[in-house]
Amino acid sequence: MLLSRRIALATLPLLAAPRVLRAQGSRPIRLIVPNPPGGQSDTIARLYGEAFQATAGQAVIVENRSGANGLIAMDAVSKAAPDGTTVGLFSIALFTTLPMMMARMPLDVDRDLTAVTSMVTSTVMCAVTEQRARERGWTDFRAMVEWAKRPGNGLTNGAASSGGASHLLVATIAKRSGADMTVVPYRGGAPALNDLLAGNIDMCFDFMPALMPHVQAGRLRALAVGARERLPFLPDVPGMGDFPDLGIADLDLQSWNIITGPPGMPPEVQARIVALVRGAAAHPGLEDKLRTHGLLTMPPLEPAAVRARIQAERPRWREMVEVSGARIE
Repeated sequence: MLLSRRIALATLPLLAAPRVLRAQGSRPIRLIVPNPPGGQSDTIARLYGEAFQATAGQAVIVENRSGANGLIAMDAVSKAAPDGTTVGLFSIALFTTLPMMMARMPLDVDRDLTAVTSMVTSTVMCAVTEQRARERGWTDFRAMVEWAKRPGNGLTNGAASSGGASHLLVATIAKRSGADMTVVPYRGGAPALNDLLAGNIDMCFDFMPALMPHVQAGRLRALAVGARERLPFLPDVPGMGDFPDLGIADLDLQSWNIITGPPGMPPEVQARIVALVRGAAAHPGLEDKLRTHGLLTMPPLEPAAVRARIQAERPRWREMVEVSGARIE
């Protein structure tokens, strides 16, 4: 009854998770995500929850703690008991770009959190309306950029936030290619998408869960993805590596999601979480469901490998932050 009351009061979805994460009897696992329902981390949590249910049948509560650029969710995880009953699902940005952009970061992501394993990787997509593409002759991404390099022309890009992946990538493309691109930050991806569909802005470089349904319905045209290589489920959409003449062929915006625990999490608990994610990633049907949202499973790395990769990626993210000039006060 206590569990039922908690779920009803918090209006949190109950999913299933494997026995491997069980730390205290039959207590459910709190999986904290920094987005509201329908956000990318929330989508990943729910899809993996289905896979967890199929492999073990223990309950997981997906807890949406959005706001403050992810700091609310990070703070909640950092203060949890390190027994595996509370973990977070965070993007690489919270370990890389967020500390670089914040004037006063209230926690140390390396000291106050434990990056445990990787789950999913994704990238952004450049989408324009079919009408705008026809009117301006944007047959592909290169044609759009070349159009924006001509005197008197300029593009407006709707970004879900200031300093987010879209902002950083577009600012870098503009600097390297010489195109006139203005980033218009919004309070979330939904209002940016609405303005794109209404013709109030020229394009959106955004994560795929929001854009894919409109591309599939023919309302939007996908011109490129932010990854260097083309995606296996979108072979006709070029990646940044297809445009060496624009000076962007080395760009590779890959956002991957990390299961994260509080500090002091024992190695044996971390090992159980890695095993949990590895089993779920192999569950039949998960990959196909993820791909409908523009997501791909990522090999579950061991904790030391995850932390090493975070360190290795910081320099390239720093370049984009510096180019964009994005700051969070």
